[in-house]
Amino acid sequence: MQARRVIGVAVLVIIAFLIVVPPLANGGVKVALSSSSSVPAEHLYVAVGAIKAHRAGTQELAGWSVITNTSTLVDLATVNSSETVALGSLPLGQYDTISVEVMNATAVINGTSRPAQLMSRMFTVPAPFLVRLGVQTSIMLKVVPELQETPDIISLELSFTAGET
Repeated sequence: MQARRVIGVAVLVIIAFLIVVPPLANGGVKVALSSSSSVPAEHLYVAVGAIKAHRAGTQELAGWSVITNTSTLVDLATVNSSETVALGSLPLGQYDTISVEVMNATAVINGTSRPAQLMSRMFTVPAPFLVRLGVQTSIMLKVVPELQETPDIISLELSFTAGET
């Protein structure tokens, strides 16, 4: 009789463990940014803000998790050179989209620094990836910057694509 109780308690502990632990488990995520085309500037500094991931199979508003809220400055004038813009963790599972906030941009042209007017500040990038326990998932965001310069204003349009590295 005592052996049955011990086995029963052990089974209950295992079931409780399997129910409680997976929703609490997280995996590492690294997001890097790389410019894939040149711009007519010596430097094109872009301040990247919040980066979020959307869990696949969830409603649009409810499925977002923050990877980072830390601002990172990236020089998009350097082509095919990647820079880490986010290190964080997400709950285990499948994700389908990355959201990137661009806070501001500055272009250095002929040695003069000028603010660039962003055509958009929020970008959603289709990016299917899987977050697993004990493995860092790396996502590479390729950005194509298009810089337009007039005597009065510099405007910047960005487009993003993503791939898992």
